[in-house]
Amino acid sequence: MKKIFAVLLSACLLVASVAAFSSCGKKKTGGDAAAFTADVYAPDGAPALALAQLMSENMQFGGKVNYNVVNATTIQTYVTGQDPAAELCVLPVNAAAKALGSGKTYQMLGAVTHGNIYLLSNTEKEELTAANIKERLEGKVVGCIQLENFVGFALQVVLDKYDVSYTVIEDPEKPAESGVSLVNISQPAQQISATAVYDYMVAAEPVVSTKTGNIPTLEVVGDLQALYGEQGYPQAVLVAKTDFIEANGGMIEAFIEAVEENADWLKADSTSAETIVNAVSSHLPDGATPTFTADNLSKTVIGRCAVRFDAASACKERVKGFLSEITAVNGVSFDTADAFFYRAD
Repeated sequence: MKKIFAVLLSACLLVASVAAFSSCGKKKTGGDAAAFTADVYAPDGAPALALAQLMSENMQFGGKVNYNVVNATTIQTYVTGQDPAAELCVLPVNAAAKALGSGKTYQMLGAVTHGNIYLLSNTEKEELTAANIKERLEGKVVGCIQLENFVGFALQVVLDKYDVSYTVIEDPEKPAESGVSLVNISQPAQQISATAVYDYMVAAEPVVSTKTGNIPTLEVVGDLQALYGEQGYPQAVLVAKTDFIEANGGMIEAFIEAVEENADWLKADSTSAETIVNAVSSHLPDGATPTFTADNLSKTVIGRCAVRFDAASACKERVKGFLSEITAVNGVSFDTADAFFYRAD
């Protein structure tokens, strides 16, 4: 009888041990439900770098994670509509706040990039600084990519900070009578050139390094992030579906940790440009060409993309402040509830 009892006791202990081991294993991978599926989307370019290591190593976090890199112009479609496709998504902070700011459908996990925008010129060689920007830009024509979107908003916020008056114009050959004339650059590949009609051009990495590398007269003469402030501004953010967060809290925390570590992985000498580019390009739609190539993705360019993770709880006030600045200069309003900003329990 004692022998039978001992066998039963051993069996119970074995089951308990296996259960405990399984529980630990589940916590380590971050999966709360082995059957979860997460479709993750990021726009090609600097925002996709924020997930490069995760894609390179095909991190699954205890479930099934599908990574997708898409054209930047379509990214908002994956988080809107009746049944949004993305469980997690990287997109510009203004787009996220405008479409998702209530926090009902998605929450912001954190900011993942903090500015990759620079001013270029063929003719103006003096660096633009806080001390000279107002004087140097007076009477100049500035061409800007995405003038009516994030890049243009960030530029206008900086100009307002230094009390630089500006006028948006249609024809760069017909500048305003005073202040700075801003004009949209709709085709950067053609319009940012050695013969460009603009005194200054505002563009983002990797276009900046590609263009300056190919055009001897073109130089970087201003860092919009530095002009804004030391930390730059929250540019791209990571969001997740609210109901997915509730069902898979462990996975979300593990995903955040991986995104935090990704920034150091990008900068490491052991991480080659080919590895990063392959990680991104392998998740693009068939036939699509990645923004970054092994030739234009140097460690300098990676540094200029300002990839780092700042938790929503830590950067909430920065995000709200920056959005308020956009509203002040452009009239675009944002309604970001406290519920939009994720906090770990």
